[in-house]
Amino acid sequence: MPDTAAEVRHRLARILDTPAGQFAELVVITELLQTTTRGDNLDLEGPLRRRLSAITG
Repeated sequence: MPDTAAEVRHRLARILDTPAGQFAELVVITELLQTTTRGDNLDLEGPLRRRLSAITG
């Protein structure tokens, strides 16, 4: 749900845009990407990789 994700991101930006928030987001992204290797959450792989790229530059 891209619109929902964007709204959550907007509302939590003051937390997520800190070093600790970015680290937490990277942990969750890593965990979810690992599930794709087992065939789970395949529809999230693209958006997760895009967000990972946005965070890491």
